[in-house]
Amino acid sequence: MSEEPEYEALLIDTSIFDGNGLRLEKGLLGKLNQFQRSPVVFLLPDVICGEIKTHLEQKIRASRSALEKSINEAGDHLFFDVSTLNQAKELLLESKEIEGLVETRLNNFIEKTGAVVLECGEHLSVSDLLKKYFSNEAPFSETGKKKNEFPDAIVLMAVDEWAKKSNKSVLAIAKDDDWSRYCESSENIDCIAELSDGLAMFNKANAPYAFLSKLESELDSEEAQSFLDGVASRLATELDGFTPDQDAESYLYWEPEGSNGWFKSFYLTSNELRIIESDEKYIVLECKAAITVEAEGEFSLSVHDSIDRDYVHIDSVTATAEEEFESEILITIVGDLEGPMEELSIEQVEIVSPIKCIHFGTLEPDLGDYE
Repeated sequence: MSEEPEYEALLIDTSIFDGNGLRLEKGLLGKLNQFQRSPVVFLLPDVICGEIKTHLEQKIRASRSALEKSINEAGDHLFFDVSTLNQAKELLLESKEIEGLVETRLNNFIEKTGAVVLECGEHLSVSDLLKKYFSNEAPFSETGKKKNEFPDAIVLMAVDEWAKKSNKSVLAIAKDDDWSRYCESSENIDCIAELSDGLAMFNKANAPYAFLSKLESELDSEEAQSFLDGVASRLATELDGFTPDQDAESYLYWEPEGSNGWFKSFYLTSNELRIIESDEKYIVLECKAAITVEAEGEFSLSVHDSIDRDYVHIDSVTATAEEEFESEILITIVGDLEGPMEELSIEQVEIVSPIKCIHFGTLEPDLGDYE
């Protein structure tokens, strides 16, 4: 059984966006977030960008029209006067212009997926395009309205040239026979029809990035408590019995006589994680954390004897302190990265810049010993 080819870039036709309801933020299209920091290049040609914008505008206009009709029809029963009805319309229908809403959604999609917007004109020969047009070469058909196939031809020829220059293999996903015919003769692009099948092809190579995207999303939505609890447990092990250098203030001469510290709590200062190392069965993530520790320090207090020119021991005291410090932490997670997140386990947490010294405040002798 031959292995599946490995692709270095992904191209998705407008037909796939339409087939998934143009839901850029959820469903299979939402899974494209995994490509943001992946070595796989997610290509979004400017021609397809333009088509998505147009289709989104149509979808939003239709949805807004249907919503306005429903509000008007429900006016007799849900709203008691015209002003309330108008307020509802203003809130639901007039919050943002359609063009602005489309632009915002598409820009957010590009940012979250790390899509590379390809300027087709920079990778396209007009003479080659016209040659294919007049000779009925794919993606142009011998029959039908060939002018409607110009966008497909521009996209495919531009991506083909980009792939050749970049020395990358491209997986195209389209429910379009013309795309399939073109890709059959291309050395750089293969084509399949289902987005789910395409994502599955990238699962092995892209598993760490898919996992990263999912974990960051759960952190953002405050649904990653088990992960945070696991990190806290490992931090407690890492910091159990650590011995920081001792610092303090006192009107007496003091000397450190030993310390002992332990973990109290932590929080992530950013939900943005970074992959340091990964394999099929483990991943090492780096993130920034603020860690709070507590410690107990033993001190010897002395006073200077001006006659003997020596220090005379007065008391031994124990002081406690709490301190917060920030550091990158390395989190090693083991298990099947493609499986359920709850089945993964945190094997180790390493503090990159551990706390070295703790200030124990002002030291004074225990006067009760002398009463």
